[in-house]
Amino acid sequence: MKITNVQLRQIKADLPSAFSGGTYTLAARTALLCRVTTDQGLESIVCVGNESGYSSYLKSLVRGAFKDLLVGADPLRGEWLWQRMLDHDKAYVDRASLMMAIATVDAALWDLKGQITGLPVWRLLGGVSARVPVIGIGGYYETSRHEDGIRREIRNYREQGLAGIKFKVGALSIEEDAERVRIARDEAGSGFGIVADSNMAWTADEAVRFARLIEPHDIAWLEEPTRPRNFVRALREVRWKTGMRIGAGQSEVSVFDAYHLIQSEAVDIINVTYNRGGGITGWVKLAGAASFSDIRMGQVGEPHISMHMMAGISNPTYVECYPDPHRDPLWAELYLDRPEPKDGFIMVPDRPGLGLTLNPEAIERLAIEPWS
Repeated sequence: MKITNVQLRQIKADLPSAFSGGTYTLAARTALLCRVTTDQGLESIVCVGNESGYSSYLKSLVRGAFKDLLVGADPLRGEWLWQRMLDHDKAYVDRASLMMAIATVDAALWDLKGQITGLPVWRLLGGVSARVPVIGIGGYYETSRHEDGIRREIRNYREQGLAGIKFKVGALSIEEDAERVRIARDEAGSGFGIVADSNMAWTADEAVRFARLIEPHDIAWLEEPTRPRNFVRALREVRWKTGMRIGAGQSEVSVFDAYHLIQSEAVDIINVTYNRGGGITGWVKLAGAASFSDIRMGQVGEPHISMHMMAGISNPTYVECYPDPHRDPLWAELYLDRPEPKDGFIMVPDRPGLGLTLNPEAIERLAIEPWS
């Protein structure tokens, strides 16, 4: 079997209102569809990405050099193809776009491998458990700035069968955000996971002060608590001074950069995203390295792929989704048969590949460019 074509198509959904975390505000949800076809009639179409936009360099790589590499190749040679795409990682290139380009193609190759073998991706990755815990990303300031909104959102997440919430902090004073976390725990009760995520809002001293204020509230981990400058040193300082579990990796350019967080003993959870860091292949390599240090893996959003990765490894945390369809219209509209959370867990499809059926009508409605 040989690959016959590789194509991209960007989709976009403008959000009905803005959503603000600790250090950012977004108003649109965009992603890339990658289509890979073979000479035996198999076709993979995957949705990859959780960005506000994509560079022309990323698209030109996939449509140019990567397509030239893949066409005529055996789709089961995923590791070899990943390494050949990685050969483009040289001085003065846009590394962030390069790693996202690799991830886009790599996801389609894993889906295709599942179709060829008749196995779901989570079994190909290790097959640890088809039942994985799932939390919702929320706590945005537009909806949960004040007590009424926080309590309403926590109740809503519980009613939806979620195991917890990733709760945004970092935009208000440390005392105000700590109080918001207290309210969330009071409403949630015990046994409901709360991750506090500041999106790199604070200095190390400020993060230490926040961690000590929320210590009584049984936080699963504190995510990206410190500013980008001196990031690794600052994370390590917060972790050692407070004893609180620390998560980071989402903002690293690649899995290789994220590996330094393990080496530096700066984190307890690595939440590098496959769609930024270098694909499912790179993410699983990092998961293996993390397991040697008793570090667990996270993955921000992208539940249609994240659930397979979490189900395939021995050191997972949660699948993460955006339960509010206003925040993520793609998860709400793009799949005809997505699994729903129940009792805090989601069942990963056992069908070949990623195992979900894309909605053709939604693709055409959301597309902002043709296949090419």
